[in-house]
Amino acid sequence: MCWERVIGQHHAKDILIAAIRRGCVAHAYCIWGPDGVGKDALAIEFARVLNCSTPVVRDNCIEACDHCKDCLQISMLQHPNVQLIFSLPAASKSGSNDDESPILRLTDDQISQIQEQLLLKARNPYHDISIPHATQIRIAAIRDVRRTLQLSPPVGHGWRVVIISEADAMTLEAANAFLKTLEEPHARTTLILTTSRPDKLPPTVLSRCQRIHCGYLDEESIAMALVQREQVPLERARILAALAQGSYARALKLSLAADEDVLTDTAIHFLRLVLKQGRFRTELLTMIEQQLNVYDRMQVILLLRMILTWFHDAYRLSLHGSSAEPYLVFRHGNLRQALARFVERFSPHSYDTAIAAVESAITAIENNAQIPLTLVTLAIRLRRCMLPQSSL
Repeated sequence: MCWERVIGQHHAKDILIAAIRRGCVAHAYCIWGPDGVGKDALAIEFARVLNCSTPVVRDNCIEACDHCKDCLQISMLQHPNVQLIFSLPAASKSGSNDDESPILRLTDDQISQIQEQLLLKARNPYHDISIPHATQIRIAAIRDVRRTLQLSPPVGHGWRVVIISEADAMTLEAANAFLKTLEEPHARTTLILTTSRPDKLPPTVLSRCQRIHCGYLDEESIAMALVQREQVPLERARILAALAQGSYARALKLSLAADEDVLTDTAIHFLRLVLKQGRFRTELLTMIEQQLNVYDRMQVILLLRMILTWFHDAYRLSLHGSSAEPYLVFRHGNLRQALARFVERFSPHSYDTAIAAVESAITAIENNAQIPLTLVTLAIRLRRCMLPQSSL
């Protein structure tokens, strides 16, 4: 495998590797795609390979050696050739010169927060840099980039790489200033924009970049990365990967914040009440009122994603039987037995409709619909498709 620090994204890797091997690195790239799929990780790895003193070439791959001084410095985001730009808080100090570095305008506490976030980003390139009150990339940061490019050529044999993380956060003034930088290419310099919202960037900026798409990650890749990088048990990793919906960064956050055992138990209890023969409304409404009322909106969405994963597993098992085993999320212990009983009881023809109902409920809650009403509506839709002969 090539560039193992970057999970998946083989097509994007191939484009950048080919550019290095052919000696035709573009002066600007826009790496775009959903949140948490490795856009910054890809940009940082590209910078490592471009600056590695002794790159390793094999088959169709060229990789950083991981041992030279350049590799180690970039891994710590401390290489003079590599500049990472991201949103910063508004200037806290008055009387600042517009041409000075934006860092010099911040308080000591803000600088400490930035240093902490950079350390976390160096340890894990999938880390989402989060600084209080930092919502924009302002013109001072772009002017600082322009000044650096004009005054200091790349150090040694390598390339200067400027990475603007979540570039859609640039203000209009910053984007216009960056456009001037794009129009003045510098030797052995490449500018990389990463963004999950390319439509928010000015077309004039986008048109001057080679665009590279990073798509959602598959569940198996996320699960294996959690096991190998974070020592998460495989069974738990598979559940987290299913909940993460293609984002490794989201899976990492869930591994720290979510109690998936409780979510699983709650999801199955909800399904049992919804699909109970005979009277079910009182118990279901009590559950929604007493138990789910303490969940915030994100926790309810996670609960519904757990239910969605359950239906996907049931669908796979009903279609493929034992050959579906390696692809099941709930494939161990009591959950596997409960899944088998569920498949025996319900017709596979109802699963498509059930999956659509859960997806619709997730979308509604993401769009701020009332949670109790959405869950009751979901319950009715599930009973209609799963228990067509049952009274509502």
